[in-house]
Amino acid sequence: MAGPTNQQTVRLIIPPGEAQSQYTATGLAQKVQNFEQSPEGTLKSVVGPCLYEPERVAQELTAAVTTDNKEHYGVFHCNPNGDTVDLLLVRAGDTLYRHEGSIRDFTALVDGLSTDDSPRFPDQFVFLNNLVIWTNGIDRARTVSFEGQVTPLGFSSSEVPAAPEVYGPRNASRTQQQSYYPNSHGYSWPGRIGTLGDVLDGQTGSVLGGSWYYRIQYEDLHGNLSALSLPSIPASISTASCQPPVPEDNDFSTWNGDGTEIDDLLKQFLVEITGEGPTHCIATRVYRTSDVRHGDPEPRLLVRIPGRSGIMFPDNQGDPDLGPTADRTVPVPTFKVMCTHQGRLVAGNMTESPGLVRRSEIGFPGTFTEFDFVYPDSGGAEITGLASHSGVLLAFTENSVYSLEQFGQPRPLAQGIGCVAPSSIKALPNGTLIWLARDGFYGMMGLGNIIRISAPIDRTTKYFLNRSRMKSAVAVFDKDSGEYRCAVASSGSKHNDLILTFDGVSWRRLKTGHHIAAMCQTMDWRKYTLFVGKEIGATSGRQQNALFVMGRETTAYSPPTRDIIYRSGWLRSDEVGLTPINVRSIYLGLVDAWNGDFSVTFYRNGSYKDVVSMADVKAIGVDDDSAIVTDIAGDAVIGTAKTHNPRLFWRQVPADLRNVSTWAFELRATSPVRLHLASFAFDISVATSGSVKGRIPQRDDV
Repeated sequence: MAGPTNQQTVRLIIPPGEAQSQYTATGLAQKVQNFEQSPEGTLKSVVGPCLYEPERVAQELTAAVTTDNKEHYGVFHCNPNGDTVDLLLVRAGDTLYRHEGSIRDFTALVDGLSTDDSPRFPDQFVFLNNLVIWTNGIDRARTVSFEGQVTPLGFSSSEVPAAPEVYGPRNASRTQQQSYYPNSHGYSWPGRIGTLGDVLDGQTGSVLGGSWYYRIQYEDLHGNLSALSLPSIPASISTASCQPPVPEDNDFSTWNGDGTEIDDLLKQFLVEITGEGPTHCIATRVYRTSDVRHGDPEPRLLVRIPGRSGIMFPDNQGDPDLGPTADRTVPVPTFKVMCTHQGRLVAGNMTESPGLVRRSEIGFPGTFTEFDFVYPDSGGAEITGLASHSGVLLAFTENSVYSLEQFGQPRPLAQGIGCVAPSSIKALPNGTLIWLARDGFYGMMGLGNIIRISAPIDRTTKYFLNRSRMKSAVAVFDKDSGEYRCAVASSGSKHNDLILTFDGVSWRRLKTGHHIAAMCQTMDWRKYTLFVGKEIGATSGRQQNALFVMGRETTAYSPPTRDIIYRSGWLRSDEVGLTPINVRSIYLGLVDAWNGDFSVTFYRNGSYKDVVSMADVKAIGVDDDSAIVTDIAGDAVIGTAKTHNPRLFWRQVPADLRNVSTWAFELRATSPVRLHLASFAFDISVATSGSVKGRIPQRDDV
C-alpha cells in the first residue's frame, strides 16, 4: 500500500514513445499485500508463518502440557541474564505458561486467571530489574523471575497488616501504690525508652510521661513493601522521679522501696505481631514513633525481622537511635496499562480511577507511595497508553498526548490526537515513536513533533478496519525486516486478522490467515517475530490456538492459503493525463522465486473493471532443463535435481490498452506460489487517433 490511496494517480509520468526507463516495484506501488521489502529494495512475497514447536506425535501431545484449544491473550520474550537465560511466556486461557526449551514444551506457572472474549486491552508485559511484570487489567499483577517463580506484584489492599500488640508499664492500682512506684507494674523491664526531665545526676531527676506508637509493614521477596498498618494502642510511661536510696531526713517511716535511679525509670516495651502475612511475604518491618508528647510523631524504622507470623520481641531502642522515616506506601492497584521509566514501573488506568497514573519507587516495581501520582488530563480522561521515549515519560488518552517529564506537572503535547491501543506503541531505531489513533497511525520524532504517517492508507484505516476492536491492536518492531508491524481487526472481524506494515516510508499489508491475539520480538540473536493465535480457515486441519513464528517455514506445518497482491498506482503520460497513450506491453523484472504461475490484470481510466488479463505468467525464468532455485529446494530430488541461485529475468506481457488517459496493473498469485518483484518497464506510445495533441502520423500500435 505504498504510494497514494485508491482512485488517485501517482506522480510518475510515463514518457511518450518507446519507454526505456525502469521503475522500482516500491516506487509504483499502490496496494501491496503479503510482500516484504528485501535488503536490496525489491518486494518479495512473505513466507510462513510456522509453528514455534514442530508437531509432536500423538502420545507426546497427549501427555504434554499444551496451550492448544485455549484462547490466547499474550506472549512475551526476554533475556533476564543477558543471553544466558531465555524466558518465553504465553498466556493461554486462565493459565500463564513458560516455554521450557529443554523439554520443548510449556509449563504452567499460575492458573485461575480471568478470561474474557473481548478484553478491554491485550495483556501487558514489561521487564524491570530481572523481573517480568504481567497484568491483564482484571487480576492482580504478577511478577515472573528468570527461574519461573511467580509472585504477586507487591501487596494488595486486602494484605495490609493489622496493628501490632504492645505491652509496657501501667500504673499500679490504689491498693498497690504503697508497694510500687510509678511504671513498676506490668511489662516494666528497665531499658532505654523514655523522655528525661530536669536534673540528671544519676540520683535526682525524672522521666516525663510519654506515649509511643507502633506500626508494621510487610516485605516481599523483591523488597516491595505493603501499606503501613494502623497505629497500635499507645505504649505509655507515667511521669516518675528518682528517689535516693536513703531518705534525706533518715526517716524511713515515710519511705517505701529500695530507692530508684534514672536507669530504673527508663523502660522497654514488648511488641507482638499477631497477624499472619501473605505467602509471598518474607520479612516484617516494625516502625515506632518517638515520644509523641515531646517529639516527632512520624513512624521510624525500628527493626526488620525475617518471617511473617509468630513474632514477639522486646523493644529497647532509644528514640535517637531509630532509623529512617517510613514511606507512606499504598496497596498496589489493579491497572490496565504500564511501562518502565528510569528504573520505575509506571502504571495507569486503575480500576477505581481510569485517569490516574502512578509510579513506583526506583528499583521496586511493587512499591507505590501515597502522593506519587498524577492525573495527566484535567478532566480525568481514561489513560489508554504509557511509553518511555527519549528519556521522557508519555501518557496517552484517546484524544490527547501528555509529557510527564515533570511528573507532577503534565504538559500537553497534542490535543485531538490520542492513542486507542496501548500495545500499538512502538519505537523505531531512528527514534520515531508510532501508535494507532482513531483516525490512523501517528509518529513522533522529537518531543511534540507529531505527524500522521498513515495518509497513504487512509482508505484502509477509514473504511476497512473494525473501529470497535481497535483497542485490541498489537504491534511489534521487526528487527529482521526493519518494519513496524501492527495487527488490527478488519471490517466484520472480532479478531486481528490484518497486519499493516510500515518500513519508514511505505505501507504494506500482510494477511497470514490467522487471528493474532498478541505479538512480540525475541530479544536474542534469533530476532524472531512471534505471535499467538489460530488459523482462520481449515486448510491445514489445524484450528487450535498456538504459538507461531512469522517469516519462517517448516515441513511440519503448511500455513493457510492466501492471496499475494501487487497493484500499481494510476499511471499517466503527463501532469494531468490529457495526452492519450497506447500501452502495448509491460516488462516485468522478476527474480526467480517459485515454479508456478501468477496473473496480470490491466485497468484503464480510473476504473477497476479489468480490461486485459493473463493468468498463466511464469514466476521463474528459463533454465537449462531445471526449474528449481534455492528458494524452493524442498522440491529437489537429491542426485537428480539441478539447483541455482535466484537471478533476475524479464517477462513481457501484452496489454493492448488503446487511447487511455490513466492506467494501472495488478499482479496476483495464490500461496504457495511466490513472487519476487524487482522493477518494471513499459512499451507505450502517444495515441494520435482522436487526439488534438497528436503530432505524429497515425499508425498501428498493436
